[in-house]
Amino acid sequence: MSAGALRDALRSAGIEATVEARDRLAILTARPGVFVDPARRERAVELAREHGFTHVAVELTAEDAGATLPGD
Repeated sequence: MSAGALRDALRSAGIEATVEARDRLAILTARPGVFVDPARRERAVELAREHGFTHVAVELTAEDAGATLPGD
């Protein structure tokens, strides 16, 4: 289980994201728009599991989640 190995696997799959590992939890963070596509999120979760992570948190930006920010 390695954050670096998962990051490299994600990159090979065309998913640019940072990976933070906390025990068996992988926290994935990317620029807006990267995880909007459900197939891309599913692929990221599959890769995380293949690399030994049992839980995955995908951090979405407010833009990705469709939220409006104050003043918008």
